[in-house]
Amino acid sequence: MPATDLNLRHLRAFMRVCEFGSLNRAAAELNVSQPSLSVALAGIEERFEAILLTRYAAGSQPTTAGEVLLVRLRRMENQLSSALGQALGSSSQRDPTIIAKSLARVTFRQIEALITLAGSGSITQAARSGGTSAAALHRSLHDLQANIGRAILVRSASGVAPNALGRRLATRWQIALTELEQAVDELREIEGRMEGRIKIASLPLARTLLLARAVNQLLMAHPSARVEVMDGSYELLSQQLRIGTSDILIGALRSGNDLGGLRTETLFEDPYAIVGRPGHPLLTSSSGATLDQLARQEWVAQRPGTPIRAAFDALFEGSGTPPSASIETSSLVLTRAIILESDRLSMLSRRQIAIEERENLLSCVPVTKEVQSRLGSRTIGITMRENWLPSRLQATFLECIRDAAANLASI
Repeated sequence: MPATDLNLRHLRAFMRVCEFGSLNRAAAELNVSQPSLSVALAGIEERFEAILLTRYAAGSQPTTAGEVLLVRLRRMENQLSSALGQALGSSSQRDPTIIAKSLARVTFRQIEALITLAGSGSITQAARSGGTSAAALHRSLHDLQANIGRAILVRSASGVAPNALGRRLATRWQIALTELEQAVDELREIEGRMEGRIKIASLPLARTLLLARAVNQLLMAHPSARVEVMDGSYELLSQQLRIGTSDILIGALRSGNDLGGLRTETLFEDPYAIVGRPGHPLLTSSSGATLDQLARQEWVAQRPGTPIRAAFDALFEGSGTPPSASIETSSLVLTRAIILESDRLSMLSRRQIAIEERENLLSCVPVTKEVQSRLGSRTIGITMRENWLPSRLQATFLECIRDAAANLASI
């Protein structure tokens, strides 16, 4: 649901009616007439395709659908306010009225203008992707800057662009607007329509059986659900997660500074293995391949900075002959193709190649106890935003992932 189709003041009016339990009291508080407030509420109900308020002689109360929307709107409002408070500085954080007054002047159109510009290379590109004119977008951005009272724009070689403060504000506000999408999905769930979309970020070497089994399990129970899977590097996918482009990230867990604003859930430990084609010469070793034998092989290695590459480097640390890893890729498809057509090896995990091993496409090379003790493992899990509140469909998918992980742990 595009936020520009909604009126932020009207949504706040709905929240006030729920707070006071009365249209008349809310209208007096907002300094508007009761009929105009009723019209605004009717527009919200039409836009969300749900009855949101039950009206009595003594007042009004939110319906079940209204309660769902109210929770999401409060979360959205808190995130909008928190982001603006950080932008305005410490003095405003001590005085919430300053934030409230600034935010009261901000519209959804202005918020989306900043978000669109932050994701585009120029005003022209932003206007094209937002379906508006460059002049209208420019006007919305400058109105937003005036309403906030702080510079959020800067002149660049390509024209106007968000400055550092503007980019941070756009990121935080983009996450806030995902609450509206969540609200729409949850209102459909109340009606028994599990038609929501789950946006999954999956690291390249984490997709095989785990994600496939979880998605199949979900769609068997809810065939109208939509699943979108994005792949890429951890840096790209974690950034998409932070701005709300995806809901969860599946793969090897990170720690430390990589987790700013994120939280993790461990699914299982995934031991590493040495993988080659079925006819690889080292498969015939009765005692297992030694570290020296492995070091003399040609390798397909993963990109530096990934957990599996760190484990690969640690395996040969201190060995006399460093291995030759002339090919670096995080693509399992490419890795598989290369080792199928050569005697190159790769460090993967047995669970990553479960399908290939079952079909006799790839094999795990037997190794000595010394090598086995040095191989190590990676922790596979789910990464989410710290304050993410999943819908019922998303919560169901998380259970599917946990079930799939429990079954994989026995492989």
